[in-house]
Amino acid sequence: MAKGKIWITLLLAVTIYLALCIYADIDKLIQAFESFQWAYLILLLIFTTIGYFIRFIKWNYFLESVGIHMKTKDNIFVFFSGLSMIITPAKMGEIWKGWLIKEINGDKLSKTIPVVIIDRVTDLLALIILSLTGIVYYEKGSYILIIVFLFFVVFFMVIKSKYISKKLIFFMEKRAGKYSPNVKEMHQTFETTMVSKNLMVAIILSVLAWFFECMGLYLVVMGFSQHIILTVSTFIFSFSSLVGAVSMIPGGLGIAEATISGLLQFFGLTATVSVGVALIIRLGTLWYGVIMGLMVYLLFKRKVM
Repeated sequence: MAKGKIWITLLLAVTIYLALCIYADIDKLIQAFESFQWAYLILLLIFTTIGYFIRFIKWNYFLESVGIHMKTKDNIFVFFSGLSMIITPAKMGEIWKGWLIKEINGDKLSKTIPVVIIDRVTDLLALIILSLTGIVYYEKGSYILIIVFLFFVVFFMVIKSKYISKKLIFFMEKRAGKYSPNVKEMHQTFETTMVSKNLMVAIILSVLAWFFECMGLYLVVMGFSQHIILTVSTFIFSFSSLVGAVSMIPGGLGIAEATISGLLQFFGLTATVSVGVALIIRLGTLWYGVIMGLMVYLLFKRKVM
């Protein structure tokens, strides 16, 4: 991200969080934070880290499936550096990982970018699956899930259909000029990653990784001496993350927090505690990932690149 965009994103975050604090009553929110059991934040960070390593396993699995072989330390550097881009709309800034692989390993972007995209697609499918745990409690959310799911069905049909793919490739090749061979290679990479076995393994790993963050929400609520059942926390976190992603707002800022807070209030928590939970869970997931990604990149780029 350009420096200007970074500052705009940070300013947006500060504005949104200030608005949430005012909504929750700042004095009451401070009291709630004073009573919060901060050991639960440490547990949240541990669970988030476990989730990241599970996602790394999925990422490495996809790369291996398309014939991209990297040293483990180099691949860890690429993956965790990419976390600094999760603040971008729908995390698509993670495409930057393709450029890192090209610089380190020499692999073409036409092979790496499809992996990044499918990696994100399987994440979103996992969020849909996890969100289904709470639809019985909140039926209004079913409309969003259906729309997003149908979008992915169309995406998979286009890639899988030889007739549509040929037409699409022909159309893109005419406009790609000297880059037309890359169009075919990208499509071949998409096809490889979308083999049933690869998709099933990836979706299972994604569900497991996101579930650790859902449990993190459950723990944060406990940290405020409140209680919700695990299926509800799973629904709230996964559904809020999904809504934040499809909103195309950087990091889902404001959207995810408001959804988490609103749903927690729907399930009986006060506005003050709900906002407190939303702020801490986003600190321990979104911002923790961004900070970790920046630190990994800045500390190790000279050793790897």
